[in-house]
Amino acid sequence: MALKAPDRARCTQALDDLLRRCDSISVAMLALRDGRPYVERPAAKVAPGKFAAMASSLVALGHSVLRELGAGTLDHVLVDGSEGKLVVSSVPGSNGLLILALLARHDARLGLVLGHAKSCANAISATFADERAPA
Repeated sequence: MALKAPDRARCTQALDDLLRRCDSISVAMLALRDGRPYVERPAAKVAPGKFAAMASSLVALGHSVLRELGAGTLDHVLVDGSEGKLVVSSVPGSNGLLILALLARHDARLGLVLGHAKSCANAISATFADERAPA
């Protein structure tokens, strides 16, 4: 049975909660593994389709590199630039279907951003479990 994407409203709520809890994050996006945007809060400086495709490519590359090196599974990819930090990770329980991408300010505390990203990804992951539960 193919895994269906979770409810957009619940995903939007999870991203809104993330942005409310961590003011150093300016953009949060869920992308599908094929590089299409699913939910974005608020709009990024770059087109959503392009942002989603770049996030999907980073996750695919990270998986490949870790597999080749025998270094286990991917938790997240961090791109640290002079003007901002990009954190990209797969959403647990989505079988790789969803990718969470966050853009934070350059002065953001990385541990805080990663913690909030993990909490958000887990909240989105819970929507898959809710959809699989018998009614």
